[in-house]
Amino acid sequence: MTILKGIVPVMVTPMVESGEPDEAGIESLANYLIDRGVGGLWALGSASEDININWQGCVKTIKAISTSVNGRIPVITGTGLTTVNDILKFSDDIGGQKIDGIHVLYLDTKQGDQRMIHEMIRLADQCEYPIWLYHNPKRGKPVSLEVIKALREHPNIQGMKVGGYNLSEMIQAVMHNTPEFQVIGAGGGQCYPMFSLGTKAHTTSDGCCWPEEFVKLHQLFESGQYVEAKEQQFKLIRLAKQLPRTDNGEYAAEEKYILSLRGVCEDHVNASYRKLTDEEKSKVKIALKNYGFDWA
Repeated sequence: MTILKGIVPVMVTPMVESGEPDEAGIESLANYLIDRGVGGLWALGSASEDININWQGCVKTIKAISTSVNGRIPVITGTGLTTVNDILKFSDDIGGQKIDGIHVLYLDTKQGDQRMIHEMIRLADQCEYPIWLYHNPKRGKPVSLEVIKALREHPNIQGMKVGGYNLSEMIQAVMHNTPEFQVIGAGGGQCYPMFSLGTKAHTTSDGCCWPEEFVKLHQLFESGQYVEAKEQQFKLIRLAKQLPRTDNGEYAAEEKYILSLRGVCEDHVNASYRKLTDEEKSKVKIALKNYGFDWA
């Protein structure tokens, strides 16, 4: 079983101007994140523009990540797909890659829990890679406590990521954390509270932009410097609130623009999204300089 530890950025997908995955940019981003001490990568998630990348593009992305990382840290990938049959076909297409698991956001919100349980068991029984559940009520069917109880003992279901902002839901999910079923958190503003609940890893897309700041938070927490860790969390929350937000629904455009300032990759996005305006870029730079980032 792969145990995730520390900061696990939701890796944005570098793209060329046409909106196709940029293999050189992917390699650059993977190395940049590893060099700054992250504990793993969460690939093809919501912030990775997953549902807006075609099948071939997703396969190309995963192969590029696998080659670039080469087993140095764990990689858990999504697929951007909705049906179990498609996910199984996708896992065949990426077969042999150095991937440590596939995360699944169950998208049919009209189906009941029993159908979700049945489909996740069917997937886990047949998939070459371990399965991770993803609880994100804004985008898919919530993973209820009944579903967690039914699936946590399956030998090929290794854990779940808890998104959303309902503290009661998150606490109850974390209560199911065991050596055989790992529960991890999500969201840049929720690192400290989730670590306080006992999680060992945390995912966040803005961890792509300033991974060293989140790694610092985690190190402070692990060393018992809780006051300092909490203040680091507050600083990161204040920074996030200063950044302008587009109407894309995800922050890929903002985050890739920031990465372009750091010389990591270009700021191109898929055709369904728009890039930042000059005014928005100016606001981003001001927020970054206010935080103390010299590279801005």
